[in-house]
Amino acid sequence: MQVVESTVSTSVLVESAAAKNKLSQRADQPVKNALRVNTRSAFFFAFFLLIFLFTSTYSRADSCRASDLKLGQGESVVVKTVYDGDTFTLSDGRKIRLIGVNTPELGRKGLPDEALALAAKQAVQKAIQPASTRRGVRLYLGRERGDTYGRQLAHLFIDGQSLAAMLLEQGLAWHVVVPPNTGLAACFAKAEQSAREQAKGLWHKSLLQFVVSNQIEQGGYQRVRATVRKISFAKAWWINFDNGFVAVIYPENQHYFDKEKVSAWRGRQLEIEGWVYLAKYRGKQQWRIKLATPYGLSVL
Repeated sequence: MQVVESTVSTSVLVESAAAKNKLSQRADQPVKNALRVNTRSAFFFAFFLLIFLFTSTYSRADSCRASDLKLGQGESVVVKTVYDGDTFTLSDGRKIRLIGVNTPELGRKGLPDEALALAAKQAVQKAIQPASTRRGVRLYLGRERGDTYGRQLAHLFIDGQSLAAMLLEQGLAWHVVVPPNTGLAACFAKAEQSAREQAKGLWHKSLLQFVVSNQIEQGGYQRVRATVRKISFAKAWWINFDNGFVAVIYPENQHYFDKEKVSAWRGRQLEIEGWVYLAKYRGKQQWRIKLATPYGLSVL
């Protein structure tokens, strides 16, 4: 009898220990599962964060897609010489002017370089031909294919990225739109705005951002700030500012503008970018600027 009781007691103890072990395992299981879930969640969070950061860095340049130009497949080219940030020659001798941007001028005929002119040139050289290997470069001629200087007007894509967008994002160029080459204007405008908001390159507060209309001393590409005094809608639309400065919207470009919005500029301060030139009016010289699209101005 005692032997039986002892055997039963031992069995009970074994079963009790086993039960406790199972209960312990069941108690630990949610913790382990939670740890696995948290570890996986942290991994995927980090993974998607890296993807987000990577795509955010390149989203603007990548979003300026060659397919949006609707200019065919383009052609593979080799850049031979980089003159400055927006002008270069190809191995076949063609001289190319980059569409969508204007970069600071390198000094010529004894004049000093404009701010960041050399940096823009070096950025193009680095993008086109790294030390290790030549990259894939494709050229897309614009709808208007040439300018008065005998250069071909074109977009350049390096490994699928727009060179113009890359320059704009780094603050090494100003965005310019010259119809009919307007294919990527909206994308380029966003790239420039990003650099401007971050005060990159040309948009750094240490550099001159605009010239007031009564302080214009020479022609050439400038950003001019002035207050609208009068607007006349004739064959050309004339926007007269204080101090005699004039912006002109010619008939071929008027469809880019809303006439009512233009009328609302009266009394407002505008900032207009483009090439300033001298013209005669009633025997007097006046500074003018051609306003081709709304991308060339800001209403302040």
